[in-house]
Amino acid sequence: MTKSRGFTLIELMIVVGIVGVLFGIALPSYLNNQLRAHRTDAKSMLLKISARQERFMAQNNTYTSEIAGAAGLNLGTTNSKDGYYSLAAAACAGGSLATCYLVTATAVGGQAKDTDCLTITYDSTGVKSGTTAKCW
Repeated sequence: MTKSRGFTLIELMIVVGIVGVLFGIALPSYLNNQLRAHRTDAKSMLLKISARQERFMAQNNTYTSEIAGAAGLNLGTTNSKDGYYSLAAAACAGGSLATCYLVTATAVGGQAKDTDCLTITYDSTGVKSGTTAKCW
């Protein structure tokens, strides 16, 4: 009677099948959590822009739609810190920049797969909104 060493092909294929099933279950969940985690990039920038808008208002008696330039909020870019969102500021609905603003973060690149929160907004009255209620 001889002792066999190693794995049979059938045993190896069973292990490969189990790993494949686990990978198939875990990967979509991981990617979804990663997209949700990237939303903090937009939220932090929206709050940062809001603080700068209030400082701009105190100095100039109006809000601005210029995010990047020195004549505006002087962020140097219209993208979020990690680049997952494009940022824009405009007058709120039914108002003008003299009285209110609306800041919008729009998902770009791979983050555009986050269909729950393609856009996330924040306005001068503190209203937080997005594509769905899950964004904030």
